[in-house]
Amino acid sequence: MSFDSVSTEIKKIVLYNFENRSPDNIHSQITDISLDIIKAGFNSKELFSGNVDRDEITKTARRYGFSYDTDYSKTKHGEKLNNVMRNRNDLAHGNKSFAEVGKNISIRELLQVEKEVIEYLKQILQNIEDYLVERKYLA
Repeated sequence: MSFDSVSTEIKKIVLYNFENRSPDNIHSQITDISLDIIKAGFNSKELFSGNVDRDEITKTARRYGFSYDTDYSKTKHGEKLNNVMRNRNDLAHGNKSFAEVGKNISIRELLQVEKEVIEYLKQILQNIEDYLVERKYLA
């Protein structure tokens, strides 16, 4: 019997019961699943809250299986992204002024941070594109 052939009520029960099961224990038992379930269960708008730092990108990469590796010499693996995010939040919420945020960094250092963060994000996006093009999301 396929998922598509059962009533709405049974579908709801089946989906509800998935909450109580460990994906580690059941994924190997599922050999055919409706594309609609995948579409309904994945919402890209829920992927990030709006604040994205290196840790969030790394966690997401591990979860989905795409690479979070970048060229350290150009990106410092995104370590400056955390400071950028924190400073942006402080400025946006009025916790700090531009003078406070910028008093301990030179223009040269700021441009280097910009270069590293942009390169880091470009390389992460390239990793995601490679993951999709190479269909690494498939079993």
